[in-house]
Amino acid sequence: MAKLTFLGAAGCVTGSKYLVDAAGKKLLVDCGLFQGTNELKERNFKPLPGDPKTIDYAVLTHAHLDHTGWLPVLARDGYRGPIFANPATIELTELLLKDSAHLQEEEAEHAKRKKYKHHEEARALYTPEDVDPVLKQLKPMPRSGGFDISPEFHVESFDAGHILGSSSLELTIREGGKKIVVVFSGDVGRYGQPILKEPTTPPSNADVLLCESTYGDREHQDGDPEGLLAQIVNRVVKRGGSIVIPAFAIGRTQTFMYYLRRLEDQQRIPHLPVYVDSPMALSATALYVKHKEDHDLEFAREEGSDGKGDPLNVHEFHLTRTAEESKAINNVKTPCIIISASGMVSGGRVLHHLVQRLPDAKNAVILAGFQAEGTRGRALQEGAKTLNLFGSAVPVGAEIVEMGQFSAHAGKSELLRWLGGFPAPPKQTYLTHGEPAAAQALQAAIQEEFKWEAAVARYLDTVPLGA
Repeated sequence: MAKLTFLGAAGCVTGSKYLVDAAGKKLLVDCGLFQGTNELKERNFKPLPGDPKTIDYAVLTHAHLDHTGWLPVLARDGYRGPIFANPATIELTELLLKDSAHLQEEEAEHAKRKKYKHHEEARALYTPEDVDPVLKQLKPMPRSGGFDISPEFHVESFDAGHILGSSSLELTIREGGKKIVVVFSGDVGRYGQPILKEPTTPPSNADVLLCESTYGDREHQDGDPEGLLAQIVNRVVKRGGSIVIPAFAIGRTQTFMYYLRRLEDQQRIPHLPVYVDSPMALSATALYVKHKEDHDLEFAREEGSDGKGDPLNVHEFHLTRTAEESKAINNVKTPCIIISASGMVSGGRVLHHLVQRLPDAKNAVILAGFQAEGTRGRALQEGAKTLNLFGSAVPVGAEIVEMGQFSAHAGKSELLRWLGGFPAPPKQTYLTHGEPAAAQALQAAIQEEFKWEAAVARYLDTVPLGA
């Protein structure tokens, strides 16, 4: 009988990995890193319950590291099969994995020097050499429509509206003359957001549905994100400060660039130096412009009929690729905007900018998306007075601004809207990718609104499919 094992994103938001075992074959859907608390991050160093050599195929919903970042370990531990993804996801995954390997090596070295570590010996989970085999295993599949992974597995992709290339997947399993339909939501994006097309609910009669529940217990803040961003920029400029935006290189950075450009063009904010201090974000932005198949109508209109307009390019745009260029931003004493990864302040160059800018009350830090439990971003969100950066306690003097309007994840009502698009109730719904309170709240809302069977997925549980 077909079965599914929750190898991640069950009881927590990260580490997305789902193993489908059917018709004598094994398919892994997503292969992400655990992020957040030390306990979660320790899972990254533990082997899978089963041998990766026995897995036949893998397929990705999108490129974020909590869906792709464990692929180098999977390959190093023996996985030799194809990893299917659409072209945009393949290109973004390459960027993310290379950057992840580099950052892990960097942080392991820093931990050794500063003698703070969570392992007996500070070490990187994987290196750039571990990434190379994965890139050769990545195989393209269509952005939309049907695709046969194998005789046993057929997958159909639908826009998820989360980041470039993000998809919800409808998996049809052929086993013993029967068909079993399993839908994986991936990360569901927002309705009415710029740049990307809106989320599409697969028109499936699903036997089993896995739905993310990141914001299953709450809505995003009300308000016009463009207007609120203008207020923050003008307020900080008036007091002579700068703004640091910890932003994921893929998705959030491009949204901020889009709104800043619009506000400049409308003369609602002054032309400020905007430093995008993330080589990966610069490369990802080029991919956002390249992959027009994901663009919504408004973004396509702003690009112009010749496709050569650039709605993501602010007037005073500074690209900082090298470490020296990044450090030079410390010398900028006049108002500016610094956009740098990572979005949850869990690593990356943004840490150096916070060391410089966080203590000063003139400055502001914008938190623009989900901040997982155990991250520095969550600590700032919850009012921390100091932040641990590079082994030192840095005082938090800057204004901390939450802007949930910029989140790339559907809020509670948007998740219910997406779920309401199914033509019939799935026989069983499992809620994944959420902290326990969020998943349980969405479970209650589904049962109240739709009268569906819904359960909160549990880590390492195996459940039957199509029973």
